[in-house]
Amino acid sequence: MSNKFVLLLIFLITAVFISGCIDGNKTPVNTTGQSLIPTTGLPAGFTYMGTHDVEVEIGGKSVNATEGVYRKGEDDIYIQVIGTENPGALLEQYKADFKKKFGDKYNPFEDISLNGHTATKVADFTVMKGQPVTVYSVTWTIEKSMVIVGSSSNLQEVKDLATATGH
Repeated sequence: MSNKFVLLLIFLITAVFISGCIDGNKTPVNTTGQSLIPTTGLPAGFTYMGTHDVEVEIGGKSVNATEGVYRKGEDDIYIQVIGTENPGALLEQYKADFKKKFGDKYNPFEDISLNGHTATKVADFTVMKGQPVTVYSVTWTIEKSMVIVGSSSNLQEVKDLATATGH
């Protein structure tokens, strides 16, 4: 009888220990990223398409981000939220990447006001349907995150979606 009790106790302790180890190794969920990605109350004409995890390259390194994807007309516009301990340094590295791309020939940055704080408008260039096009994004930091909204040739659409974050 005591051997059965000891064996049962060992199984019970093992089960508790294993469940504690599994639970203790969970990757923390980036709730900040989710809270900055609006799914309702969007500006007129925007449709929320979904949210997923992506990798964004900044400073030659891949960083994890949560991305919300939206559609307005034929444009896909995104909100990327990158969780980081030092969002200011990440934003500076993001800007440094553009400075390397353009050199001293062009400054792609302009400070703008957004939801009561300063954000940075970025004007980049790409080719769409065989034509050169200016593509806009807006970026800022909040708490332990850097937010990038954009990749559209319509600056007002980017600003409208950025404003919808409430931050």
